[in-house]
Amino acid sequence: MEITDKFEINKTGKLMDFSIRHKEIPIKLSPDLDEAIKMLLWYVPNITSEQAKENELLLNPEYDDYIFKDIMASMKLEDRDVLFTEEISEKLAKKFEGKVGVDEQKLIMTLADSSETKTMALLRHIRNAIAHGNFNVINDLVIGFDIKRFGEITEYRAVFKINPTNLLKALRKINLDFTTEEFIAKAFRKSGYRVEPFQEEFERSHRFDLYAKKKDKRFAIEIKNYDYEKNLKEDFIKEMIGKISDMDTRLRPILIINSSYLTDKSKNDLIKNDVIILDIKNIKKMQKGRDMISEILREQEVYKKCR
Repeated sequence: MEITDKFEINKTGKLMDFSIRHKEIPIKLSPDLDEAIKMLLWYVPNITSEQAKENELLLNPEYDDYIFKDIMASMKLEDRDVLFTEEISEKLAKKFEGKVGVDEQKLIMTLADSSETKTMALLRHIRNAIAHGNFNVINDLVIGFDIKRFGEITEYRAVFKINPTNLLKALRKINLDFTTEEFIAKAFRKSGYRVEPFQEEFERSHRFDLYAKKKDKRFAIEIKNYDYEKNLKEDFIKEMIGKISDMDTRLRPILIINSSYLTDKSKNDLIKNDVIILDIKNIKKMQKGRDMISEILREQEVYKKCR
């Protein structure tokens, strides 16, 4: 699964008449589409809703392509079905009106700005189209438009033609699987580690986020989402070192952070205190089954000897 510039519309597929207007009011919805709409309107992370929770992972540009490709797989979208573009022409949008192909899914989107992730753009556009009634259902597909009107001018911000069952699968994955802790726990498990919430004296402890074990090695994992800034305060380093001062000596601490947020001094202080530093690139490699912990342990030993 990739995100490429191979987007295309099948010119030889089955065509059916489509209108954005609902013939029956209210529109009849399949159970999957009904649930998907409810989740979009109220429950997806990081939206303006009393029912929504914050999820920093979905806002983090470092993980963006990895997560969105997983969502594409859940929705059964291929690279030829997805297009990100700065502008959607009226000519392109009109291909989803009148006679439309009903044997393929398509997703065309703009991003609000350079900081918006593809996942949050997907949720925003579909939610807007549903909330403003700019959608209809044909042949088990939902076709919708996220638009902005300026007088007689219509600006197309997204156009989609998707299967509601596949959409629901993606929304469930977003709510259940794409939390920072679960995402990282899965990476460790794929690399052969047993992972569970961190405990002390058989009770859940918030000193660290996760506990991991592989053979005779045990680790305490701290996950640091740092608002995507470039300077990590030294107070955090002191706090991290303080956490491990009276920790079980059989445990090796791991800090998961974008390494560019660490100064050379911070890195040296952490390594001196036997902290293993994992960045996002390491987590992606672990998602593929590569044991980056063992590799970094070997590298740190060499680093210490060279100093």
